[in-house]
Amino acid sequence: MNLFSETLFKNKFNLSKIEQTVESAIRLASQNPTTLYLFFQRYTYFNSYVSSMIPRLTSSIAMSRSLFKDSNALVLEEADRGMQISTKVMVAAADEGAYGVSHRSLAQLMLKAVGNYARLSTHERNQFSNTPVWLNEIVDTIIATYQGTPGNIASLIRAMGCHTASEMMGDLEYALLDKIIRYENRGIGFDDYLRNEASPVTIEGHRYDPWCYVLIHSKHESSGLEIEHFESALEALNMVASYSSEPEQQIIEWVLQGFKAFVESQQCLFIEIYHECLEQLEISQTASLMPAQ
Repeated sequence: MNLFSETLFKNKFNLSKIEQTVESAIRLASQNPTTLYLFFQRYTYFNSYVSSMIPRLTSSIAMSRSLFKDSNALVLEEADRGMQISTKVMVAAADEGAYGVSHRSLAQLMLKAVGNYARLSTHERNQFSNTPVWLNEIVDTIIATYQGTPGNIASLIRAMGCHTASEMMGDLEYALLDKIIRYENRGIGFDDYLRNEASPVTIEGHRYDPWCYVLIHSKHESSGLEIEHFESALEALNMVASYSSEPEQQIIEWVLQGFKAFVESQQCLFIEIYHECLEQLEISQTASLMPAQ
């Protein structure tokens, strides 16, 4: 019987509250083209660093050969299983650049489309690129937890818990984006822009719609790569339980610590984005009430 499952994490964390935080930020941002750009600038900035941590974690696990061994293998050189565990995490790292295009490139394509939808100038877009202190602090926290330290069993298992959370939360986030922006607002706002004004763009010989960035990860009433990556992350955790000499309860504790660390950063991200969007909406409303010069 597997030690780790989706049910374990659902029982340990209040997913309804987590979802509510994400949903509130998306709903607020979708009210105005400029706040929608602000939302996606912050969101894609954060995710660019999360994605960059996956290869680091993969390498950290693979380098820690002595920590993960098959007790049934009598020859030491035939016993290490670090690389086998890392391949389950590597699935997510490989998909970041699958089909000849990186997910970062798709994020940039979508962000450009939102900027065009909001009719933002180059100067205005660059102003939003001035990263706030709070966002850099969140990114620094994620980097410290997510990458893992080769040879440090506690650090590696916490990092794998962090990775598992990132995939589970990602599936929730992208599905909500698709639901709120495209389904609930079908034919209006950004959905109308995507349907009638935005054009597919060729990247590395393939044509991509701007919304591909969302759909490749997850969809409303369906799924994408995030759920596949989450399932692979669970496989990696269960392999750790099989090939580590640490007590099961200790492994669970470390995994939950890493999972919790990611969720706390994710919740902070969306809370801060909500407040920024609220401020931007107030600025936009004030500007609209000012008499024309």
